Amino acid sequence: MLSKKNFILLFSCVPLYAQAFNGVYLTGSGEVSSGMGGVSLAQGMDRTSIQDNPANLSYQNNGVDAQISLLNIRSRATLLNQTEEFKSDKLIPIPSLALIKHYNDRLSFGLSLTGAGAAVDYDTPAIHGFPADNAKDNLAIAKASPTISYKILPNLSLGASLDMGVEQFRAKGILAGTDTQGTPIFLESYGNQWAYGIGGSLGATWEFQPNWWLGASYISEMRFSKLKKYKDDLLANSQGKINLPERYGVGVKHKLNSQFTLAADILRINWQDADGLGQKGSFNWQNQNVYRIGLDYKYTPKDDIRFGYSHADVVVDSQDTLVNFYANAIANNAWTIGYGRNLGFATLNIAYEYATNKKIMGSSNSSGTNLNNQNHVFTLGFSKDF
Repeated sequence: MLSKKNFILLFSCVPLYAQAFNGVYLTGSGEVSSGMGGVSLAQGMDRTSIQDNPANLSYQNNGVDAQISLLNIRSRATLLNQTEEFKSDKLIPIPSLALIKHYNDRLSFGLSLTGAGAAVDYDTPAIHGFPADNAKDNLAIAKASPTISYKILPNLSLGASLDMGVEQFRAKGILAGTDTQGTPIFLESYGNQWAYGIGGSLGATWEFQPNWWLGASYISEMRFSKLKKYKDDLLANSQGKINLPERYGVGVKHKLNSQFTLAADILRINWQDADGLGQKGSFNWQNQNVYRIGLDYKYTPKDDIRFGYSHADVVVDSQDTLVNFYANAIANNAWTIGYGRNLGFATLNIAYEYATNKKIMGSSNSSGTNLNNQNHVFTLGFSKDF
């Protein structure tokens, strides 16, 4: 197990703050997949795809991918029928990294550093005009995944990753209810709390016909230690834990000719079983199916244009908008466009994503609490072969 010092050093290399569009996950993990709707499971569009399917390691060139994404996060909400709207606007840089080295024709090693999370800062108390802290919280997770793959056949690779994570959580201005006189009660703020987690990933990639790839992966629930200061109030239902959910999916990729490559994925994310986010927790997130498709068009030997679309089921039901006022991560449809340029010494990749506006009107006990969220992502990356 890594020491706390090493975990903090790792955490400084990847996102300190993130808002994602599949719950706590970004639509695309890599600089190329970010322009193609997030497709990544079959053979991979870039090196960072090894964190989605470790078997892709065998099919990517020796080298490094480094990228930074700039997120413009726009969340709106109403709470308990208050007439004044709550607004949260953020501009956040998110870096990531992937390294690949082939030992021989069959055995390969790699490492990916990626992140996940969600956050909101309404810059005002949850009850307008009440003397309390501003309503905000932040969940940031950094994951390091040393990866190995092996080609058991020339056209079939199996891969595995050890997923190690560090988690930072803080919450402030959390409205817990009212006392017998109707005075709002707010939970105590404990500042940043840290937890450490572990999980694993398995994958397979198969070139079943020339220029046709099929990929499948399974990623276990990442189980974290307790965020100790929050275990007796805000996270009491999950005993202070916020875990990343189990995920699994399949994908297909086809290189139609020298110019066009098409890929598609179907992914399942089991939020309900994840402590802290699902039924055993504070937010009651629902399980999610994700469907994504992407196209790469090489219009010159050095230039690529990319397009993509991703649709995901909404994780928040209308009856749960109240408990998700502090977890307003509901955008679920994203359109993407990307561009790649071979510079000779390296390849430049840029991408833009628009996660379209999503609104959920509260019902039942959540009536009067409505959520609204849309996001923009700009990605800049460099890829270099060794």
